[in-house]
Amino acid sequence: MGDFGYLLSCLTLDMREKISRAIGINLSCDTNCELIYKYVYALKDLRNAIAHNNVVYDTRFRKFDPSKPMKQCLILEIGLPYINFKTIGDYIVLICYYLKLLNVSKTEIKSFIREFGKITKEYESSVNTSISSITLHKDLTSRMIILSNFI
Repeated sequence: MGDFGYLLSCLTLDMREKISRAIGINLSCDTNCELIYKYVYALKDLRNAIAHNNVVYDTRFRKFDPSKPMKQCLILEIGLPYINFKTIGDYIVLICYYLKLLNVSKTEIKSFIREFGKITKEYESSVNTSISSITLHKDLTSRMIILSNFI
């Protein structure tokens, strides 16, 4: 995925704009058409953590600070109050956003969101509350409802 992100970053501005328009990225937040590859880089970090059995629930894998356009686009498109990529929920948001752009069925995306909710509840019930309150934000459920409504 890193090579794919790099390939996208090397494309001309016009070509990145064409690709962004073709898949439906909101260009009002992305004047330099960088979201197409910056989101891939964000997903690359998650993918690498999963592939190498690293911890993912607390986003230790994150290797970048998201740009303002990365956050603003998702906030505007989905209707979230904030996004900062400091919780696993924000990565779920990004995955679902891309799945929707790539025309994956609503049923599949909503099923993914429901499964994430089930896993989250299992995690909450299996660890001490003092731990789960650090790793899971209190508004995770409401954010997943907003995401589901967006889909």
